[in-house]
Amino acid sequence: MEKPRRKGLPRWAKIAIPIALLIIVAAVVGGVVGGIVGNKNKNSDSNGSGNGNSGSGGSPTAGTSPGAGAIRSVTNSYSNALIAAASKAAQAGGGNDLTFTGTDVYGNPVFKTGNNLGTPSSANSRRRALPSCGADPANLSGSLSNLRPHPRIIAPDYEWQCLPSRINSDAYLTIYNATVFANATAWYSMPPTNYSIDGGFTGSGILDVSREVQQRVRAWAYAARMTNDTKWVDRTWKELQVAAANTSTYFGQDQPTPWNAQHFLDTAEMTAAFAIAYDWLYADWNNTQRAYIVDWIKKWGLQPGVEAYTTSAGWWKLPGNNNGNWNCVCNSGMILGALAISGDDDSGIADQILGSAIPNMKEGCMTGVYPDGTWSETANYWYFGSNAQARAVSALTTATGTDQGLMNTNPNWSKTGYFHMFVSGMAGMFAYGDNGPNKYSTNANGMFLWSKLSSDPRLALFQRDRADAAGDPLSLFWYDPSVKGAFWSGLALDRFFSYGEGSWASMRSSWTDFEGTYVAIKASNGTGHQAHGDLDAGDFVIDALGTRWAGEYGSGNYLSTDYFQSEAQDSPRWEYYRKGTQGQNTLVLNNQNQEANCQPVNTFGSTNVTQDSTVTFKAATTDAAYFVTDMSSAYGLSSGSVKRGIRMLNARRQILLQDELGSGVAGTSTSVQWRVQTNATVVLSQDKRTATLTLQKIVDPNAAYGLSTSLEKQRTMVVKIVDPTPAGAVFSTQGPPATRIYGTMPPQTQGEQGDQPNTGVTVLSINLDASTLSSASAPVTISVLWQPQWDDLSSADSALPKQVDLSDWTVTSHN
Repeated sequence: MEKPRRKGLPRWAKIAIPIALLIIVAAVVGGVVGGIVGNKNKNSDSNGSGNGNSGSGGSPTAGTSPGAGAIRSVTNSYSNALIAAASKAAQAGGGNDLTFTGTDVYGNPVFKTGNNLGTPSSANSRRRALPSCGADPANLSGSLSNLRPHPRIIAPDYEWQCLPSRINSDAYLTIYNATVFANATAWYSMPPTNYSIDGGFTGSGILDVSREVQQRVRAWAYAARMTNDTKWVDRTWKELQVAAANTSTYFGQDQPTPWNAQHFLDTAEMTAAFAIAYDWLYADWNNTQRAYIVDWIKKWGLQPGVEAYTTSAGWWKLPGNNNGNWNCVCNSGMILGALAISGDDDSGIADQILGSAIPNMKEGCMTGVYPDGTWSETANYWYFGSNAQARAVSALTTATGTDQGLMNTNPNWSKTGYFHMFVSGMAGMFAYGDNGPNKYSTNANGMFLWSKLSSDPRLALFQRDRADAAGDPLSLFWYDPSVKGAFWSGLALDRFFSYGEGSWASMRSSWTDFEGTYVAIKASNGTGHQAHGDLDAGDFVIDALGTRWAGEYGSGNYLSTDYFQSEAQDSPRWEYYRKGTQGQNTLVLNNQNQEANCQPVNTFGSTNVTQDSTVTFKAATTDAAYFVTDMSSAYGLSSGSVKRGIRMLNARRQILLQDELGSGVAGTSTSVQWRVQTNATVVLSQDKRTATLTLQKIVDPNAAYGLSTSLEKQRTMVVKIVDPTPAGAVFSTQGPPATRIYGTMPPQTQGEQGDQPNTGVTVLSINLDASTLSSASAPVTISVLWQPQWDDLSSADSALPKQVDLSDWTVTSHN
């Protein structure tokens, strides 16, 4: 006998929030925005990120960030009615009102100039008039055989019951809730997700398809729970039927597994989608529907999972392949699927999966965060891996009462929230290595969960204002509305991430003025990154004046021959322009790639300045930070040294980049090329010792839905070669587009694409030939000063820096 669907008053009617709003439409997480603009093929292993928000567009809200010369305008915002509702909720709950007026073109919050919120705090340190969800009624012991009744995955019933009153008492939950409903409404009338195969089943398969299904059913299941309106249940069922290949609509019916176990990420993400739909809407499904969904999860998800765990098919579970996003996503999807059907199926497959997935996730995924918080792959792949980890930790905790020891496996995991914060610049992320396109279900909202688990409100306070925070129903269960204050208050501007496998550093002028300066630089081993890294020791980015001047390409073409073959020195991967050394912002010696298995030695110094609680903070003249790397091992030298240093000068309004080539290099090298990849228009002075870079239009197809916009005015960066650089050293330009200076890309098999054109990219370079190198006194120094042309320029902004050897750099050496 079929179980009738539940009826009742829509909970939505109790929430005094209008749905009419302007949603952040194509606001970008920042993974590759502000990176180098190039033609990114749409066919890729889409492990990037994006908020996937939909909704109606509207006129931008006026506003700028604080600071001299600020031109940062709001490009995406919410309706006045929704902002008023958020303010009312903040007053009711005694919490912070929205701290931002909207987001800019890069997805950064544009903060209200009157903000002065104080230091971060949470329920542990103060009281707030928040509705309580009460004690958890489930008596959970952590046993995998004694699970919470449905719903048990991430959002248990008692939290659903108190969510409406919490929304009415918190500004951010108000925004998130309305955004989820706007997304659900926008997707409701769309046809079921199309079975689009990306690069073949063993290429990127149907990963985007799986993730799109997941984001849709999350939103619809949320809307159904909050309203009791069965239209959302019906629309979810329609999506599930098609995605299970159970209708006449083509969805892989001719494949051994429609969810494409050949590319197991697809299977895992689809399993997670069906698990959430089954669990959250358990009370709404009739018995026949339940039986179907359980069968689909078993047949297309968990049974391929058993094969992956027990045979060589699951390569991602093995040591050497298991500390990246694949292990996180695959295990997480299997865990959610098993938890969803446990107790509703007597085959024992759920127990079998949990017995394999949990220990394998401890051995693999949980080691993806280095001791300093850096993610093992790249800054953008962090989204995919860490989001899947958060789902698994949360689901296990709500279903069983504990996370089964996942977080204890790596006590440094919560530090990865700071990795994400510091790798985020003014004009996007420090997007080294592969990125993947920014779309569908991943975001940085695991920050909310880790904030709770580590009792560190700063992580949640940082994330809550970001463009990707809204639109994901999980945010409403992970975000702790008791947090209060400014994430930036007391937060250092600089951080050195010292772990050798991924060592890098970050420096900035402010956390709240996105017109300011940002520098990030890395020098680390090129192996151990799941074949997603580049040969890029010494690579850096520079942001200033609201845009990026030295940028990153991010991904090459994933459908190129042997692109992911290995990280060995002779791997074809390094022959692609964007993956080899010539495609980075670093030094190229003798027209050769760097050594993959290098061990740069890095030092870092900072005055350790922290921002105060205001958004108008300005660094003092003596506030300094620098990073020096001895990257000699990256060049396979038998003698001599190659060193690079970068530092902020003049109240962090200028940047000095200095390279030193020891006598063993200067006397034996046939060529040294200093290279920077930029989207700017470059004009050289008559003596070619000064380059004037200008930018106004921003075009980045790697953004979530494509980004094409303009700054409010043209911005200018002056780059100067300064003493003691040899007199013969001058700037030259190549492109646009930037093209290779050595080697050829690997031969492409039929249907593969190879290097994509680097449209709009100019390489600014300094070329030192053998004659210049041999005639110069060792060490040969290349010193380059970056001078943003601020609107309030003073004589200090054009002053030349002191000449100081890298070995003598200190925080006061250039005062």
